[in-house]
This record gives sequence, C-alpha cells and structure tokens, in this order.
Amino acid sequence: MKTRLLFLLISVLTTCLVSAQKKMDAQEMAQYQNDVMSKELNLNPEQLEKIEEVNFRYSKRQAELMNREGSMFGKIGDMKKIRKEKNAELGQVLSKEQMKEYEDEVEPKIRKNMREKMSKS
Repeated sequence: MKTRLLFLLISVLTTCLVSAQKKMDAQEMAQYQNDVMSKELNLNPEQLEKIEEVNFRYSKRQAELMNREGSMFGKIGDMKKIRKEKNAELGQVLSKEQMKEYEDEVEPKIRKNMREKMSKS
C-alpha cells in the first residue's frame, strides 16, 4: 500500500514538473544566442548574418524537441545530436579561435541561462 501511494505521489509530482516547464520559443532563444555570440566573439557582419541563420534553425529544432511530450531524460540523446550538428556548422563560420572560445566559454554560458529560464516558469 505504501509503495503504491509513493509511486502515485512520484507520478503526480513528475507530471506537475513536466507540465510546469516553460515552453521554449525558438525566436527568443536564437536572439539571445545571437546577442551573446556577437558580443563575446566579436563577430563581423558577415559572420553575424550566418550565425543568425544557424542559431534560428537549430533553436527551432531544439524548441520542437523540448516542447514535445516526454521526459527530459528521453530527449538528452537528441539534444546532444542537435548540438553536435550545430557546432559543426558554427565551425565553418567561426575562426578556430572563436570556435574554441565558443565551446569553452560562450556555449556553457548560453546553456546555463537557458536551463535557468526553463526552470523559472
């Protein structure tokens, strides 16, 4: 009996947490990434234009994934795949130095901010 009650309580709490997550907006995500990358990586106008396209395209994919039903645990593999593909494209636009700075400093900053925004709903 106690096991059933505990299972039911965990199920209800998990459902509440999943439904309480803030829906991700691709345009908002991309704009934030553009702003941070432009400032932190000193992008030239040509790079910024290409980066904006990449960020929006991958933000759409990520938002679709995050807004889809299911647990975060089940989405981790797809999130990693999206990030890997995005980084490959960014590597074609950014210099080696910019890409290193992006991977070491800028990307973790962006990801931390996104996690914080998603948990504040």
